[in-house]
Amino acid sequence: NVSSQFITGLMFALPLLQGDSDIVLTSPIESIGYINMTIKTMSKFGVQVSETDYGWHIKGNQNYKPTDYITDGDWSQAAFFMCAGALKGETTVNGVDITSTQGDKEIAEILKRFGADVTIGENFVTVKANELNGIEIDARQIPDLVPILAVTGAFAKGVTKITNAERLRIKESDRLSAIANALNNVGAKVTEKPDGLEIEGVNSLNAGVAEGCNDHRIVMAMCVATLMSTGDIT
Repeated sequence: NVSSQFITGLMFALPLLQGDSDIVLTSPIESIGYINMTIKTMSKFGVQVSETDYGWHIKGNQNYKPTDYITDGDWSQAAFFMCAGALKGETTVNGVDITSTQGDKEIAEILKRFGADVTIGENFVTVKANELNGIEIDARQIPDLVPILAVTGAFAKGVTKITNAERLRIKESDRLSAIANALNNVGAKVTEKPDGLEIEGVNSLNAGVAEGCNDHRIVMAMCVATLMSTGDIT
């Protein structure tokens, strides 16, 4: 359950072996949307993966066939701009598909729950700022969204609780600690929990310094946070 990337990496390689292979899960899978996206993409290139009760079965002696393919727009990336719109002003993100298997497309529904004005089109999402209220978020299948969700929750009235996010501690940084410390350094009220965050909303942040921890998602999240700051954030 550490990362779907181990499974998707195996899925790319196993069809090329001479014999059949089985991937057997020994713990509950997380970020399954990315695995499903891998299987769907592989099928476009002529390679099949079958789901089983315990994981996946992959026949050997398969071959990838060249094809033209348009990749999914990245909901994980879009989330930063969508949350910026929810906090201040209006943002339209193009090139995203609400029928994608990516788990992070959930950002659209989460922002609705916060209270933002969200319009979902065939290939775009528009988010307008509105009064936001604290909500509870189960992040098990959407861990990459947690840093920017923490920023959004920092300006929602009441309390926002993010749970089932313990594996964020072994990402590019300990993302639970990193985003909590970064926000608190500039005036937010974030309490770090073993598996998540509890965030009490504030009206604005202060000028100050936030440690990026060499982690792109922390840096991007704090860039969005500057929209609601009374001074510069470094």
